Amino acid sequence: MGSAELAVEHLEATGVQLEDWRQVLRLAKTHSATLGFLPDSAFADRLRKRTLIAAKADGQVIGYCLYDLPRAGHIKLVHVCVADDARGFGAGKAMIDAAIAQNPTAIGVLAYCRRDYQGLDRFWESAGLAPRGEKAGRAVAGSILCAWWRPLGAPDLLEEAAMGAGLPLVAYDTNVVSDLYASPSVIRPDRESSLGLLAGWLQAAIVPVVSPRVDVELNAISDRSERELQRERSQELMRIRSTRADDNTLLEQLLEKVGDSALANDESLRNDFCHLVDAITAGASFVVTNDENFIDAANSALPEDTGARVVRPHELVATMLERLELPTFRSRLIESLDLEWRPASAWPVTELAAKFATHETHERTTALARRLRAAIAQHPTTTRVLSDPSSRPLALVAEVRSDPALQVSLLRVSRGESSTTIALQLARHLRTVARQNNLTTVEVTDAQRGPVIQAALAQDGYVGSDLPRATLINDLAGAESYELPEVYGQPDLRAVRELERRFWPMVIIDLAVPTYVIPVQPGFAELLFGIDRGALWSDRKRGLGLSREHVYYSGSSRPLPEEGSRILWYVTSDRSGTIRKVMAHSRTLGVARLPAEAAHRANAHVGVFTLRHIEGAADRTGMVTVVRFEDTELLEHPVGGRELEELMMRHDVKHPLMSIRRVDPQFFDSVLRRQNFGAP
Repeated sequence: MGSAELAVEHLEATGVQLEDWRQVLRLAKTHSATLGFLPDSAFADRLRKRTLIAAKADGQVIGYCLYDLPRAGHIKLVHVCVADDARGFGAGKAMIDAAIAQNPTAIGVLAYCRRDYQGLDRFWESAGLAPRGEKAGRAVAGSILCAWWRPLGAPDLLEEAAMGAGLPLVAYDTNVVSDLYASPSVIRPDRESSLGLLAGWLQAAIVPVVSPRVDVELNAISDRSERELQRERSQELMRIRSTRADDNTLLEQLLEKVGDSALANDESLRNDFCHLVDAITAGASFVVTNDENFIDAANSALPEDTGARVVRPHELVATMLERLELPTFRSRLIESLDLEWRPASAWPVTELAAKFATHETHERTTALARRLRAAIAQHPTTTRVLSDPSSRPLALVAEVRSDPALQVSLLRVSRGESSTTIALQLARHLRTVARQNNLTTVEVTDAQRGPVIQAALAQDGYVGSDLPRATLINDLAGAESYELPEVYGQPDLRAVRELERRFWPMVIIDLAVPTYVIPVQPGFAELLFGIDRGALWSDRKRGLGLSREHVYYSGSSRPLPEEGSRILWYVTSDRSGTIRKVMAHSRTLGVARLPAEAAHRANAHVGVFTLRHIEGAADRTGMVTVVRFEDTELLEHPVGGRELEELMMRHDVKHPLMSIRRVDPQFFDSVLRRQNFGAP
């Protein structure tokens, strides 16, 4: 065609030139193998109805469009034909535009095209049509016809309802649509992440939409059953209207910013930006994708004032949680004032993946990043990071609370000197979460958890090396329920410890376990247990509250609790306040008598007390009793006042409780029976 001017007009029976008519019929016969045969009378009929369009250049007919106007109110394209040597100059689209202009009340444009005709998808898309379905053709060989559709006119009721809902429009690109709707047999690496978009709370807060480009790309799926399945399932997503057929300016501007080099390296970027442009012109707030190249290119090409953001599924989930101010898990770790749980979405996924990948199992950071994105997308409030005051990630946990189990899909600790301590505390923390949610088991399904976590789980009583599992018994248990071994006629205290750890929070009673009451001032109780939150906060060493093991110092020299004994902590009074209640119980790990300075050197790694504290607790000779203990539990119902007086009288415990005192094991049992076991 060169620079010849294109002219498009509806032909009329009274004014059509004979030569134009012959050229139209000649084009139809030349391309009948592609278009399908129509007799001359079919053309004459459309000529009388004024639904035959001719495209001319230099006085020659280079194309024609033949269409019908069914009662349904749409324009049905029967033939759109352009001469081989005249293609690429917009004649086909111009004729479709002329049909639309001639019929302003039409509700849409419909065309059926054989799937086995290559290269036509781009043409239909350039004219604003997108595939919506398919049916069997009339060819003997069994051709398949694809239905291409373009909506016209005012939005329908569904479009109006969606656009007027006042909720953000969120456009999914094709890889997300396939993640959501592909059959289970199709391998989709990011499927788990995308499935988080189906959460009920999120669906109620957004309007999910797709660009017509999605239908074009789904139409390229070669397997017919899979193609039809994804097309049918995705019909629940509203199709926004594309304006690219009428104005391609924004797309070309963005692609120019992306650059020819990037487009050459990733040919799919052009299609990705079609999704983006359609979303922007429709007023969408987000475009959701799992394509890293698309995200990077969009972030570099989009102006700062653009209303749409290109994000991954988990990033959308995190953003909407923040916008809706939904509750997220933000509690301080047990006994720690310095460490805090925060949503994992507060960190870049790549940073967390690099931090917590398990090198011992040769785990790739990309694989962990994919799992983490899925966890954040599907369970944003229970996928969280333990961090210090400088926001340094120390641990990563992803859990699902599914009755009767707390299922932990990610359980990691960062590498460092505190990793073993943190891992042991996490093992117990997971049990606590399960207990708080009335669950009876904890199942760790993270196959890449690493040796530090594995050792901590085993130490805490989790059973199994492949999928460690902890069983919770939220009750007291009589000694007669278990066949406990004995040592010299006394219960084996190591066996008691292992059993209580295995079934925590179960406590065994009616057993002759040596029991001691240790008095502690409120200020020191604060350091040990965090009982009185107003006292001596500044003396607490950073992070040491994590430890399952603690140490206490006393000037008393009698008697010394043996390893495995019970401790009842009796909080007395001092300048910070008066309590005088039994507030907690623990289990001893060992006791020794040492000079104050030696005691501090030996136990500073687990202690919360300074040398000044230890020297103040020593007797007149400078000696101090060092009590190492573990597994401290604060009593839900502290025992004091008249209640404590009655128990002391019943079990012959003498006043005053001013130093370490051995008591009848039944005194411990009576205190524990007053607790709220059987409830979280």
